[in-house]
Amino acid sequence: MKGHTFLKAFILIVMLPLIISCERGGDTAALSAKGAATSASALSEPGELQGLRLYLGYCFVCHGQNGDGKGPYAEKLSSPPADFTDSTYFGRKTDVELYDFISKGGLAHGKSMHMKPFGFQMTPEQIQSAIAYIRLVNRHEKIDAAEDHGYSGEDIYRNSCVMCHGESGGGDGRVSKMMNLSVRPLSAETLGEYSAAGLFNVVEQGFPQDSTGVRSYMPAWGNTLTEKEIIDVIDYIRSFED
Repeated sequence: MKGHTFLKAFILIVMLPLIISCERGGDTAALSAKGAATSASALSEPGELQGLRLYLGYCFVCHGQNGDGKGPYAEKLSSPPADFTDSTYFGRKTDVELYDFISKGGLAHGKSMHMKPFGFQMTPEQIQSAIAYIRLVNRHEKIDAAEDHGYSGEDIYRNSCVMCHGESGGGDGRVSKMMNLSVRPLSAETLGEYSAAGLFNVVEQGFPQDSTGVRSYMPAWGNTLTEKEIIDVIDYIRSFED
């Protein structure tokens, strides 16, 4: 009897790590499933306007202001950027696939090295907003940006301008470094070239893609920002002069 009891105890001791491992594996699987569900839920909450502002900050230099893959930097690349207006191709891609591609970049998926991994520059929420905007472009729809969404000038600058112009307007933003772009600093000398109305027009209308030099990298924000928001972001930019 004692021998039988000892044998049962021995088997339990031997099997205990396996039992614990299986239980932990089940917990891990449950957490993974919960995480996937959370990600899918988050991706279903669109933020098209925020996505547009991020798109103009990060993506337009290659993919074009209209998402057609004809950005001002596209002709310098060895392979053409993706055309987000291609409903046949992007209609088959899930939000999770797009998130993974934007986050990890082209090389991680056997695609162009020019598509950089933006998971280090953009938060998960920002990537989700960018995807929401890409979906809008793919449906050939536009955003009504006439409503003031309560962003301050600093908010707008940090959401949309900082990627090229840098934290303090030095032209040293992450995208300008990543793409080796030449961006004019928002110095007192540069800003002094424009009247208040002239600077408003620059932000509202940008510079056309067929212009030369650094000016070809300035998108038009008139369809993205309200008049008040443009004035507010200009006021914030003016603080760089101090």
